[in-house]
Amino acid sequence: MLCLEKQRLRVTHMKIRTLTFIISIFIFLLLLGCSANETSIEKVEANDTAEHSSEKEERNASKTDEENIKQLTIGESVKFEETTITFNEARIEPGGEFEKPTNDNFLIANLTAVNNSKDQEFVMSSLLNVELEDAKGNTYSATILTEAGDQFDGSVEPGETMTGDIPFDVSNSDQYELHFSNPFQSGEATWIIDADELVN
Repeated sequence: MLCLEKQRLRVTHMKIRTLTFIISIFIFLLLLGCSANETSIEKVEANDTAEHSSEKEERNASKTDEENIKQLTIGESVKFEETTITFNEARIEPGGEFEKPTNDNFLIANLTAVNNSKDQEFVMSSLLNVELEDAKGNTYSATILTEAGDQFDGSVEPGETMTGDIPFDVSNSDQYELHFSNPFQSGEATWIIDADELVN
């Protein structure tokens, strides 16, 4: 009888400990999600003068810093904290024999991350950091496409570079927006993708 009572007491203590641990984790994640921290994001100006047509310079000169990171074009870069992100190319792929899009096509975004930090790794998740939006306001998360190149996911060590693809299953649209952000902080960069810029 005494042994049974001790066992019940032990189980009750274990349940209380487990519940306390779960509540602590939940509160931690809630505070992290509600954090007012803003990611440091700034546009990176290319050194290559060939990238700067007079038309692009005039357009950028009339924008504020905030507009510059919300109206980027393919080929332009932004600095997220200590990491430079460049949107290299966007292309359309129909899929292969075993991978067909649910919508119209696969849109593949190719990006490069250069970690300029001396001691902090940069962790990239295409599911958490990136979202695509079409002209009608439909949003798309990254999908899996084995025929694409290396996936743009993983850790980038200090001083290292990572280049990879992020595939999206999309409907046809005249324009898309690629939103890049840190899910635990405010602030994002947006690249505009016109349909005529898509490589087939």
